Amino acid sequence: MSAALRYSRQQPGAPELALAVAQGSVTRAHLPDPQSKARFIAAVANARCDGEGEALELLGAPVASLDSAARTRLLRRVGVLSPSVTLITNLNAWENISLPAAYHGEPTRERVAQITQEVLPALVDEPFALLARLPEQLSALQRRVVAFMRLLVVGPELAVIDSVDEGLSRDECACVARFEIEYRARHPSGTLLYVDTKEEQP
Repeated sequence: MSAALRYSRQQPGAPELALAVAQGSVTRAHLPDPQSKARFIAAVANARCDGEGEALELLGAPVASLDSAARTRLLRRVGVLSPSVTLITNLNAWENISLPAAYHGEPTRERVAQITQEVLPALVDEPFALLARLPEQLSALQRRVVAFMRLLVVGPELAVIDSVDEGLSRDECACVARFEIEYRARHPSGTLLYVDTKEEQP
């Protein structure tokens, strides 16, 4: 089976890393420390390695060889969700979810609405009231749900989930555990990678 992601890092004074994720898999990777995880997430989110000794391949494309146009095309096939999700503060939850569709023209807003109506009630109480709220009016869990919905409707071939249950209660963690179910139901051939650090393990 081909790899959806390959990453390696060999830097003096830092732990050596080698990560390969099979295409179509659900994989959990434990990186050695928060700094390593942050560097990895930044590399994936930007399809770019800035440090010496780093190498990254996404969906068969070595990022070091990409020009600007190719990098933009590749990034549309990759999604990243982390606790520090960025929502546009002056847009409500629905506008944040549907923004990529409005910007790129796909999927259609009708399709975005359909997916939202199907999935959101399984994740939060009062889903349609939530859609009208601004990010500052949302809890940490609700912001992550909105960011996940935005990722889900775009349908990345590779989705990287970064410690998304960090700081949440047990009940809230049960909610984010459904992210995998909802992603796989709609993108059965997609690749899902969960990352955390060894320091975060019990």
